[in-house]
Amino acid sequence: MTDRERKSMLRAALILGGAAVIRFVVFAPGPAAPLLEDRPSIADSLLAAGDSVAEEQARRSRPLADGETVDPNAASAEELDRLPGVGASKALRIVREREENGPFASVEDLARVTGLGPKSVEKLKPYLRVAGGGVSSERRPAAVARAGPPVGEGRGAGATVSGALVDLNRATAEELRALPGVGPVMAGRIVAFRRERGGFRKLEELMEVKGVGAKTFARLKPLVKIR
Repeated sequence: MTDRERKSMLRAALILGGAAVIRFVVFAPGPAAPLLEDRPSIADSLLAAGDSVAEEQARRSRPLADGETVDPNAASAEELDRLPGVGASKALRIVREREENGPFASVEDLARVTGLGPKSVEKLKPYLRVAGGGVSSERRPAAVARAGPPVGEGRGAGATVSGALVDLNRATAEELRALPGVGPVMAGRIVAFRRERGGFRKLEELMEVKGVGAKTFARLKPLVKIR
């Protein structure tokens, strides 16, 4: 190869290299926009979730203050978890029991919950209150018989003396609360249900009321009637 040929090849190589550099500078794509530039990073999401869990755990583990009590008919599972010896699983069982079978008539009525025997309930007594007080569901039917003098027709004819049955279609919310396990919320639901349906046509319709499960219905059936 002559010197002239070598110089020609070197010149061609320099021209091609310069053209490649110019093309890269002129036509090179700009930096790609981050795919998640408008969204929180995964790390941020995980940190937020961790903070939320930590805060909930702190609320659950916060001990009750002196004299502070919890209403098992109104407290959330998180609040019930603060009770000594209850824990998350039992707290959920308490909520599920009252939703499926009606509110607790008394502190002793908590023995209905799976895993909470009489001894456990006895230990929890100082930390619990049931709005309206009352005795446990096993002793409550006798209280219905002592509810007071006959209710006049103008008031709806509810519970009467001598153990008279409560008329689901005529009793007021206050009179329905004399039934075992029926608190203010449940009584209000029964009244609202009969208003929407135009009254009960058979006793079994009581189980269509939210919170009245098979166990609650079996407990109430001997104490109610439909006129």
